[in-house]
Amino acid sequence: MIASGLGATIQTCLHALEELRRITLILFDRPRPTPGEIRDWFEAENFGIDDDGFWTSVSLLRAARAGTAPPDAISYSWHPDLVENDDACFRMYCLRNAGTFLREIRDGLPHAAWIYYQDVTNTAAQFPYIDQITAITPDFDWSTYHTYVSVCPENNPERRIQWTSPTIDYAGEGLIISVSIPVYLNDRFTGLWSIDLPLKSLYRDDVFDTYMKHQTNFIIDNQGLLITHPWVAAEIDRDKGSVYRCHVSELGKGFRDLDPEVLMRRESGQIMLSHGREDDTVAWFQSIPGIPWIFLATLPRQSMEDAVNLRIRQALDRVRSGDLSYRIKGMSDIDTAGLVAEGFNQMADALETQERRRKQAQKEKLKLEKRLQHFQRMEAIGTLAGGIAHDFNNILFPILGYSELLFQDLPEDSDAYDMADQIYRAAIRARELIRQILTFSRQTEMENQVISFQTIIKEALKLLRASIPKNIGILSHISEDCPPVMGDPTKLHQIIMNLCTNAFHAVEETGGKFEVSLDPVALTANHLNGLEKLGEGRYVRLTVADNGHGMDDNTVVQIFDPYFTTKTEGKGTGLGLAVIYGIVRQLKGDIKVYSEPGRGSSFQVFLPAAERPGALKARSEPDMEGGTEHILLVDDENSIAHMGKQFLKRYGYRVSMFTDSREALAAFSAAPDQFDLVVTDMTMPGMTGDVLAEKIKAIRQNIPVILCTGFSEKITSANYDKTAVDNFFMKPVSIKALSRTIRRLLDRASGSGDPREINPVPDP
Repeated sequence: MIASGLGATIQTCLHALEELRRITLILFDRPRPTPGEIRDWFEAENFGIDDDGFWTSVSLLRAARAGTAPPDAISYSWHPDLVENDDACFRMYCLRNAGTFLREIRDGLPHAAWIYYQDVTNTAAQFPYIDQITAITPDFDWSTYHTYVSVCPENNPERRIQWTSPTIDYAGEGLIISVSIPVYLNDRFTGLWSIDLPLKSLYRDDVFDTYMKHQTNFIIDNQGLLITHPWVAAEIDRDKGSVYRCHVSELGKGFRDLDPEVLMRRESGQIMLSHGREDDTVAWFQSIPGIPWIFLATLPRQSMEDAVNLRIRQALDRVRSGDLSYRIKGMSDIDTAGLVAEGFNQMADALETQERRRKQAQKEKLKLEKRLQHFQRMEAIGTLAGGIAHDFNNILFPILGYSELLFQDLPEDSDAYDMADQIYRAAIRARELIRQILTFSRQTEMENQVISFQTIIKEALKLLRASIPKNIGILSHISEDCPPVMGDPTKLHQIIMNLCTNAFHAVEETGGKFEVSLDPVALTANHLNGLEKLGEGRYVRLTVADNGHGMDDNTVVQIFDPYFTTKTEGKGTGLGLAVIYGIVRQLKGDIKVYSEPGRGSSFQVFLPAAERPGALKARSEPDMEGGTEHILLVDDENSIAHMGKQFLKRYGYRVSMFTDSREALAAFSAAPDQFDLVVTDMTMPGMTGDVLAEKIKAIRQNIPVILCTGFSEKITSANYDKTAVDNFFMKPVSIKALSRTIRRLLDRASGSGDPREINPVPDP
């Protein structure tokens, strides 16, 4: 049973490593941050070179040494030269907010000393925070570290979880053992996760508990080296950092022929270690799942016989007392008798322990399954959103294009012009809605912009009013004097929707009300109590207050923790407020919470005010001139192809239109010099637009190519191949923006345009 208990501890570590690797791959599979975003992170975290030569967060290091560091702080180990290594910076940036998750993992491993990510770039992130200078130097080569060596591709081609031999921990944990899992990104080894455990935390003192006279328990590894033994201590050479351990063969002549590899293959059983009747020794062994160790319990044969005799006497006593159902089974020989005696002595405690562990493991399993289901749902939403975006943008493109063509044909003071304008504006709103859906599903990222928060709040309240029962009152006080804020419209919308949904749930049972207000505030030093993360200045304050059940102080301090929730099953995941807090902090704002049980709650969100931009005129620019060049237009959607042909001909161009990319390539191959520019869709049957562009460029390198797409996971405005494509557009694009880009590319190709002008014209 001791071996089973130890195996359960080992399995907990292995499950934790699998979870670490899975979450890491999710974090790494994000849009790559720009160098500017990483520099902003360095600046926000006060990264710099400390007195010992590390590139690290200097303020966090000081806080750790003073004992005031946050409980979920992560320490980083960088050589200063690695600041210029894009891969190192990217992966460390991705792990920047993993402290809460690592803390939760470690809480499930109460005996773990450290959890750390070790990168191939000689960087490392470690939890809990430790001043790593005590153990390593800034130029330390992580590829020589024992955990790295155990899982690197040349030593671990099967990509298995690997354990190291016991080593010395200079951070104060004594003898430790490490277990590591490799991390591969796009089939490339990028690093590993490791857990360090104090050696005694694995087996504890009960490994030496015995139940028979002269019984001895100990553990060996698959090489026969003693991991633990009650009377053999490991010798430590601290100067060399090495551990000298006895071999099982040194325990006596009965152990000299013991082959650990054979025992590992047999997994469990019983053997005789010597064959003289007076000194016969019986050994029971069991390999421990998940780690190359073997637990052995040895005792003299006579002790086992004594235990059998005692068991038989107890059985006779039970029979004499009238318990005729009592039976002793499986005692036909001395080998089986020993197992029966030991099993009965441990049975009650083992069953109780196993049931407790089973329940705990079930809780952890359900918790991890919920997380996995959450990530799977988000992945499914993202896939669905991408498909919707592609088809919907293709539908919007001709609507937007034909409305723009109508502007040119209709008098500006006519009713028909106003109707065309409404069609145009509706198409623009639909396009922005699709972008917001993609952003929410993490298919794309929108950039922060100067925006009117009150407009977003009003739109959100309209949606809420339509979905919340009429018996719930919604009051609003939105000041029109509020300055704009800098933010992503979708994330600002997410803030108001989450806060209002929580307020609704707080008053749902009582039919109460909640109030939403927005007003400008000027914070001075006297107003920053509870808002220590903010500085003095102008802010916009969003307040969502309800008269619901409220919260006590203990609940208030936990509400921003991920997965913490007071809601019943089906009402929430516990992620809403944690996400809101993350968004607000990204926007350099803060949240203040007031709540009392039975008296409701009030959430105040403070966001820095931004300068109001100048008014933009959507169609005030002068018309761009057209041309007479020959354009190859390719799109498998008939409506888009005909609309594109019509507007290009209106600008004077000659157009050859194709709805089959293979036919378009054949036409170009037959007369490449007859065409001056190519406009092609991305997603088409037979041959995609990027492949068509490559083949066209292979025939004629200098012809300009514009690639358009409704949505594509493969190609975006940030990663398209600029050698095959000269400009990239997301549909629906305004025909005015497209015509300007066509003219610029044609002028540049003929040598009459500005050669520096290569960027697409933004949509109005």
